[in-house]
Amino acid sequence: MGKAERLRKIRAQEQDPEAPDRFLPGFTRGSADALRQHCAEAIRGLGYRAWDRGSHLVITSGPFRSPGATLGFTTIAREAARVNEEEWPELVAEIVGQLVSGALAAPPHLGRGELRAELFPRFSALGRISEGQLQEDYSYSRRVGGLPLLLAVRHRQTSAFLADIHLSKAGGPEAAWEAAAANLFEAGLGAPTVYAAASGAAMVVLESEHPRQAAWLAYPERLMEVLGLEVGPLGVLFCVPAHRLLGFHLVTEETTRQDVDRMRDLASILGTDEVAPLSSDLFWWAPGRPVTTDVPVGAPAAVPEGPREFDTMDG
Repeated sequence: MGKAERLRKIRAQEQDPEAPDRFLPGFTRGSADALRQHCAEAIRGLGYRAWDRGSHLVITSGPFRSPGATLGFTTIAREAARVNEEEWPELVAEIVGQLVSGALAAPPHLGRGELRAELFPRFSALGRISEGQLQEDYSYSRRVGGLPLLLAVRHRQTSAFLADIHLSKAGGPEAAWEAAAANLFEAGLGAPTVYAAASGAAMVVLESEHPRQAAWLAYPERLMEVLGLEVGPLGVLFCVPAHRLLGFHLVTEETTRQDVDRMRDLASILGTDEVAPLSSDLFWWAPGRPVTTDVPVGAPAAVPEGPREFDTMDG
């Protein structure tokens, strides 16, 4: 088969409405085109321009400045597959309206420079945002010890996450992450409270009124540098019971299994009455190692057991 004939065959397959669509698994070319058309019409119905790129739509005009924002089809296709095609227009209009409204919830009140100045990294509690939505709307997000880390701004005493659709306004993903980290470092740390055991094992909990405090977990080396602490090979234990709280304990040979259990209990207790609880897990980190919820061999789990109780000392 010659090259020209192969090209004709490919074009014929692409034009066959019953052939599988290249971009939407489980859809024929005809049904996928219909779904993409409904999406484009829903976007135009909101007053924006829509450009079909096959695997996604590009939204322009209004707050969506060049090169525009990307709207993927994963969520829409998943929901569309569950209903009859006659229901697609109404379904798509509802989903597109929610996605665009959510995407516009954070930055419209901020200009490009203002947005970068107010960005900060913020965790999302496990399960709060579905894995599908993280992949679809927050593909820039990172994982720290299993927790999703996103970018956010404060708006009317609440935090609003930035979706992929916002990132062009923030200068792109890398520039946005750099700005958020710089803002976190400049804001500094909250007030410390020391929870100490009779053995001398202590956990320092930094408390702030801003939900960025826990995000220092993503920057443990910088945190230790700011605190002026040297970390040994046994590393550091962290807890983030709420978005505004960050606890840490420098692991030594004196740290026991029961110390670790008490710290885990403490993390759970501290998050109980919080408006924005985050995690009751403990996290471990050492220089050159990623943050993890697993305590490696040779860290606290390897040292002797002994009874420990924690008292509170304000610092």
